[in-house]
Amino acid sequence: MATVRRHRALTAFGATGLALTLALTGCGAGGSEEAASTAGEAPAAAPAKPQNNGATDDGSADDGGAGTGTGSGSGEQTPASGGGGGAPVINRDVIYTGSVTVRVTDVTARAEETIRLVEAAGGFVGADARTSDVNPTGTPYEKATITLRIPRDAFYDTLGKIAALGEQENRKVDAQDVTEAVVDLDSRIASQRAQVESARKLLAQAKTLNDLVSLENELARRQADLASLEAKRDRLKDLSALSTLTVELVQDTAPVAEEEPEERSGFLFGLRNGWNSFLSFGAGVLTLVGLLLPWLAGLGLPVLALVLLWRRSRRRRPVIPVSAPPPASAP
Repeated sequence: MATVRRHRALTAFGATGLALTLALTGCGAGGSEEAASTAGEAPAAAPAKPQNNGATDDGSADDGGAGTGTGSGSGEQTPASGGGGGAPVINRDVIYTGSVTVRVTDVTARAEETIRLVEAAGGFVGADARTSDVNPTGTPYEKATITLRIPRDAFYDTLGKIAALGEQENRKVDAQDVTEAVVDLDSRIASQRAQVESARKLLAQAKTLNDLVSLENELARRQADLASLEAKRDRLKDLSALSTLTVELVQDTAPVAEEEPEERSGFLFGLRNGWNSFLSFGAGVLTLVGLLLPWLAGLGLPVLALVLLWRRSRRRRPVIPVSAPPPASAP
């Protein structure tokens, strides 16, 4: 009996120690995650400015000045300020999203040429929609909307070539620097991998069924968190590596003829205004009738029924004959 009690006490003590070890491991990993996140954000929080060697930025597309201006636009390494030849460099992760509208004479030919330009730059077509319609003058025209994924280094060069296919109407480029987000995700992924490995080691040391089930659930949760962080990091990497450009090609049709100014005086002008006034008055009368009709139907019908009943009851009432006065007696 004493042996059984001693065995139970040792089992309970072992389970308590294992749970305490798991809790301390989670806290330590969380602290390392926060420290790694802080350390990972340090170089990206204060990006160094490149040295000015006399070059001027005119805001053109070739200089990568469009958008928010948070990065160089081609993943180039920017030297840190205040350092010497061995200063650290930062590879900026910038997501470019642009759109351009070009008026061309042949939409089909220019669309195929646009696709060839993108494929030559190492990109691909994400979506391609082409429609045909008729403008207000009755002239048919074509339109193509193409979504392109272009490598970041070739984004502005390809954009300029596409804009040169015809007459550029509008152009817009937005830039989003996600360097800090990528660095933060990298540090969190490293910390989460350490937590997964620690959970696996504890799982290999499990002695009881309850410990085994608890550690398996904890390991599955940590692996799911790790997969989620890696998916977010990979998504940002994909968006920064391949920029998105929406190209709209519109067929160049003849300009719409301007209408002659309408005459504001004369017999026809007065007749037209009088007829329009008459139609407006008629429409107002019909509107008023439509407004009053529900009220007439709701209140007039009961009143009419009461009047008819009153008349019918009056007809059925018997008429009392008036007796003639007796004749006067003769004297």
